[in-house]
Amino acid sequence: MQNTIKGNLKSWDEEHHWSRDGDEWDGQARFCGVPYDEWKHSLIQTFLMPQLGPGVDVLEIAPGHGRWTEHIVNNCRSLTLIDLSPSCIEFCKKRFHAQQNVSYFTTDGRSLPNVSDESVHFIWSFDSFVHMGPEIILAYLQEAARVLRPHGRLIIHHAGRRNSTLSLGFMKKWGGWGRNLYKLISMSDFGDDDGWRSDVSPELILRLAGDAGLRVENQVQTWGEAGQYGVRRYGDWITILKK
Repeated sequence: MQNTIKGNLKSWDEEHHWSRDGDEWDGQARFCGVPYDEWKHSLIQTFLMPQLGPGVDVLEIAPGHGRWTEHIVNNCRSLTLIDLSPSCIEFCKKRFHAQQNVSYFTTDGRSLPNVSDESVHFIWSFDSFVHMGPEIILAYLQEAARVLRPHGRLIIHHAGRRNSTLSLGFMKKWGGWGRNLYKLISMSDFGDDDGWRSDVSPELILRLAGDAGLRVENQVQTWGEAGQYGVRRYGDWITILKK
């Protein structure tokens, strides 16, 4: 399946079982050789908490079942949740029904509906941009530039294939052996499972950010005093952008 809007809607609205409401995705922690709860806590403390506060207006793109939302909602002034999946939005409405500072909207997969220009301090998205093609990412980055306040930040977790190999993505259409070959070339790994990562590299994110009018502050794969935490499974990256 291609990393299209239609493909993502089918995957997350219809096919995925959400057995642990998003916490089933513990592969990054296992790859790092650390307990999942420890890995998740380190990610929250490193990337999320420094951006939050009682006067901060936050937008989360693709919250799923609220894996990260539960750590945001009580640490901000307002929170807007936008997801392609209607079922995920309905789940979050039920999960966070007692919270008075949350708004919920579905998206067409390219836009941030009902969000006013320059109204958001911080945008967060994890485990969603990894499945988006470049044209979809560019559309979201352009929307982020629209809704972010001056000096506002956007943090996204995305795929990290080798930049020089992105033009070879057509190999995936050749079936299992083609996907294996493309994974070997673009990820330096062999096997059929590439985490359904899109044809995106850190360098491409830099270019797309510039096209959208955003500035990349940092791109990281690992963090922690000894670099013991990270998103290196499938070669992913986290990019911090600023308006």
